[in-house]
Amino acid sequence: MIFSRDLSILNAMEPIVSNLFEDNYVKTGALKCDCEKCQIDIILLTLNHVAPHYTSSQTGEAYIKALYQEPQLQSDILREITNAVKVIAERPNH
Repeated sequence: MIFSRDLSILNAMEPIVSNLFEDNYVKTGALKCDCEKCQIDIILLTLNHVAPHYTSSQTGEAYIKALYQEPQLQSDILREITNAVKVIAERPNH
């Protein structure tokens, strides 16, 4: 199957995880190492442990983001971010 370049495929979890990570760890200075490589590794490790939610439209992205305004779902993602922060702090890739 060949995809048209007119349509984009987005994992809507990427901006959700990135924003929660930024707000709860980067801005607060809570990271042992705050280099860009460690930050990306934390986001990637987190994304590997949360279910992806793919969409090809802004409407779909908005719907998924609205779902993740629920405190329990945000808490679940924060738990995964915290686990990733611990792993990367113990074994940084640099």
